Amino acid sequence: MTFLSSRSSATLRRTTLLSLLQRSLRNFTTVPESWKLDVRECVSLLQHLGDTRALNPGRSLHSVMLKAGLDREVFVQNNMVRFYSLCGDLANARFLFDEMRERNLVSWTGMISSYVSNGQYELALRMYALMCRASVKPNEFGFPVALKACRLAHDFTMGMLIHAQLLKCGFESNGFCSTSVLGLYIERGDLRTSRMMFDGIPLGEQSEALWNTLLDSYVQNNYIEEAVQLFYQMMQSDVRPNHLTYAILAKLATDTLDVGLARLFHGQIFKVGLENDVIVGGALVDSYSKLGFLDYAFGIFQNLEEKDNVVCCTLLAGFHQSGDAEKGLNCYISFLAEGNKPDIYTLASVFSLCSNVNSAALGNQVHCSLVKYGFKLDSFLGSAIIEVYGGMGMVSEAYKCFLDVNSINEICFSVMISNLVHNHYSEMALDLFYEVKSKGLAPSHSTVSAILRLCGNLQLLKEGRAIHCHVVKNFGDDDCRLYLENALIDMYAKCGAADDAKLVFEEMQMHNEFSWTVLMSGCNEVGWYQETLRMFCDLVCTSTSVKPSQFTLVNVLQACTQTEALVTGKQIHGYILKVGFESYLFIRSALINMYSAFKSGIQDAFLVFSSMMKRDLVSWSTMITACTQNGHYDQALKLFSEFLISPEYLVDDSILSSCLSACAGLSALELGILFHACIIRTGFMSHVHVASSTIDMYSKCGSLENACKVFDEIECHNLVSYTAMVSGYARHGQGREAFVLFNKMKEAGLQPDAITFVGVLNACSHAGLVKEGWLIFESLRNEYNSEETVSHYACMVDLLGRAELLDEAENLINAVPSDLRSLLWKTLVNTCSKHGNVQTAKKIALRLSKLEPNRPLNYLLLSNIYASASLWEDVAEFRGRLKEVNPRRQPGSSWVQVAQ
Repeated sequence: MTFLSSRSSATLRRTTLLSLLQRSLRNFTTVPESWKLDVRECVSLLQHLGDTRALNPGRSLHSVMLKAGLDREVFVQNNMVRFYSLCGDLANARFLFDEMRERNLVSWTGMISSYVSNGQYELALRMYALMCRASVKPNEFGFPVALKACRLAHDFTMGMLIHAQLLKCGFESNGFCSTSVLGLYIERGDLRTSRMMFDGIPLGEQSEALWNTLLDSYVQNNYIEEAVQLFYQMMQSDVRPNHLTYAILAKLATDTLDVGLARLFHGQIFKVGLENDVIVGGALVDSYSKLGFLDYAFGIFQNLEEKDNVVCCTLLAGFHQSGDAEKGLNCYISFLAEGNKPDIYTLASVFSLCSNVNSAALGNQVHCSLVKYGFKLDSFLGSAIIEVYGGMGMVSEAYKCFLDVNSINEICFSVMISNLVHNHYSEMALDLFYEVKSKGLAPSHSTVSAILRLCGNLQLLKEGRAIHCHVVKNFGDDDCRLYLENALIDMYAKCGAADDAKLVFEEMQMHNEFSWTVLMSGCNEVGWYQETLRMFCDLVCTSTSVKPSQFTLVNVLQACTQTEALVTGKQIHGYILKVGFESYLFIRSALINMYSAFKSGIQDAFLVFSSMMKRDLVSWSTMITACTQNGHYDQALKLFSEFLISPEYLVDDSILSSCLSACAGLSALELGILFHACIIRTGFMSHVHVASSTIDMYSKCGSLENACKVFDEIECHNLVSYTAMVSGYARHGQGREAFVLFNKMKEAGLQPDAITFVGVLNACSHAGLVKEGWLIFESLRNEYNSEETVSHYACMVDLLGRAELLDEAENLINAVPSDLRSLLWKTLVNTCSKHGNVQTAKKIALRLSKLEPNRPLNYLLLSNIYASASLWEDVAEFRGRLKEVNPRRQPGSSWVQVAQ
C-alpha cells in the first residue's frame, strides 16, 4: 500500500494547482468551479514562486486569487507584497502595500525589508519613518532591518536615533538587535563605542555573532593585539569559537603577513578538529598561499572534506604568484580527478598557470575543456584566454578568441590591445583602439598607456598628440593621471618632441622618479645634455619627496659623457657612493663608460672595474671596449683572456667586435685570424656588425684579400659593412674599387653617412680621382643635405694637393670657417712636402708659424721641409725654436710582433 506523507501531498497538490493554472491560462479559461482553492495552498504556491523568482506564473496566480476573492486577508496581502519584492517588482509591491486597508507590523517590516534587499536604503528608511508615524512599533525583527539600512546607507544619525528607540523598547539584549547595533557602530568606525556596547552586554547573552562581528572589525581595521586578546577572551567565555571565528583569525594572519601567527591559529584549529572544514580549511589555504607556504596550503587542501572552486582558485593563484605553475596544474588535475567541476574563475586561474609554463598545447587543452564544460566565452574568460595566447606570441589564436567573446567589454579590449602592442601588431592595435572609442566604450588607463607606448616606439607623433587630447578630456582628475602623464612624457621623448615632453612635465601636479628619469632620457635623445644635468641639479637640490633612482643616474652619466664634463661626472660618482648605488652592476658599467670617454679617465674606469666584486657580461664588454677606444689594445686583449677564464658568461658579439678592433690597432693578423675562427665557431658571423669589424681588422692588418672574402660572404649588407669595405679599399690605395662599391651601395638604397664619405674621399685622394672626388664632395650637401665636417675638407685638400691643384686647395681652405683652417693648412703642408713641392709647403708653414707661434708642430713641419730640401742652417734655426716652445718632447714608440 502506497502511503504519502502530508508534506508530499501538499507538494503534489501545489504542483497540480500550478499545472491547472497554466492550462487554464493557455486556454483562456477560468479555474473550474469544481476545484476549490485553498488559501493556505495558494499562499504556499505563491511563496514557492517568489523563492524561484517566477514572476509571470505568480502574476497569473495573483489574478486567479483576485477573482476567487482570496486577497482580502492581511496574511495573503503580505505574501503578495513579499512575492513581488522577491521578483524585484518593487513598484507592484508598493502598490499592493498602499492598497492595503489594514497593515500590521509584518506588512511594514516586509516592505522595509524589500527595499533593503533591493538596495534602496533611503526608501527603506522613509518607510520606517512612516511606520513610526502610523504608531506601529517595530519588533526584534524590524529593528535589525532598519539598522541594516542605516549601516549600508551610511546614515549613522538615523541609526543612532533607531538605537535610542531600540533601547527605549527594551530590545538591547536581543541577539539580532545587539548584533545589528554593533555592526552599525563598526561601520561608522567607532570601535571604542562598539567595544563598550559589547562589554555592556551580559556574558550569558553574548552570542557567537556578536563575538565574530567585533573580532572581524578588529581584523578589518588592523587592530592585531585587540583581535588576539578578544579571541582569548572568547576562549575563556561560555561561547565557543565556531568555524567563522577561525576563518577570521586566518585572515588576520594573512593581513599581517605573520606566518608565526598563522601557525599558532592553525594549531588551535587542528586541536578543535576544524582543519578539514571547508570554510576554516579554505581560510587556512588562503592564508598559507598568500604567505608563500604552498606546501602547507596544498596539504590542507588535500585533506578538506569538501573541495570547492573558491578554495581551489585560491591555491592556484598562490602557485601562479610563486611561479610554480607545474604544481598548480597538478593540483588542478587532482581536483578534477575527484569529480569536481571547475567554474569560470578556476578556469581563469588555470589559464594564468598555462601562461607561466608557456605551453601552447596545454593552453589549447584547457581551452577545449572550457568548451567541453559548456561555458560561454564571456569577457572574463575571454580575457584570460587572450592573455595566454598573446603571451605565447599566438596573436592569431588570441584574436580569434577575441572575436568569439560574447559582450566584449573594456577589459577584454584592453587585454587584446596590450598583447597586440607587445607582439608588434601596431596597426591592428591602433585600429582596435579606435574601435573601442567608436563603440562608446571608455578605454582603460592601461589601454591608453599601451597605445602611447606604441606611438612612441613607432614615432607616431600625430597619433600620440590625438591620444594626449583624449587623456586631457577623459582622465582629468583620475587617480591614474600620473601614470598616464608619465606615458605621455615617454611618448613625446621617443618621438623626439622634447619640448612637448617638457611641457607635460611642467604642467603635472605631482612628479615621481619615473617622471624625471623619462624626461632626462628624452633630453639625451635629442642632444639636450646640459638640460639633463640642470634637471638633475633641480631634482637633488629642490625636490624633497622624490629622489634620483639608479636609472636616473645612468642618464645623468650619459649626459656627462656627451658634454665632456669629467669633473661633473666625478661629482655624480661621489653622489652614487653616498646614496649606495655603487652595488648595481649597470651603474658600474655606466661609470666605466663615462670615464672611458676621456683620455685622462681610463685609469679611473679601470679602478671602477677592478673594484667590482661581481661582474656581468655588460661590465666586461664595456671595459674591453673602453680599452680599445682609448688605444690600450694590449690591455683589451689581456682582459679578454681573463674573461675566458670566468665560466659564468659566454662571449657575445660586442666583446668580439672590440677584440677585433684591438687586433686591428696592433696589426696582429695572426691573432685576428684566431678571433675570426672563434666568431665562425660561435655563430656570430651572421651579425653584420661583427662581420664588418672582421673586414676592418683584415684591411688594417694588410690582408685586403681576406677582407673582400668576408665582405662577399655577408648575405644582407648594411651601411656599416659597406663603409668598412670602402675604407679598406681606400687604405690600400684601390680608389676605383672603392668608388664602384660606393655607387653599388647607393643603388642598394642605402644612404651614406659622414664616415662613409670620409672613406670614399680618402680612396679618391689615394687614387688621384679628382673629378670623382669633387662629385662626391658636392653630393654631400646637394644630394644628401648633410653638413661637411673638417674630415671631409681635409680629404679634399689632400686630394687637390696630391694633384698639385694648389690654388683650388687654397680656395677651398679659405671657404671654410676660420677655426677649421689651421688643421687644413697643415694637411696641405704635409701633402706638398711629401710630393716635393717645397716652396709651397714652406710658404704655408711660415704662415702657420705666424698664426700660431706657440704651436710646436708648426716649427716641426718647417724643420722637416727644410731638411727635405737639405737647408740645414734653416733646420737648425727652427729646431732651436722648437726647443724653446716645447723643451720636453713625448718620446715615440714602435712595436714588433714576435712569433711565440
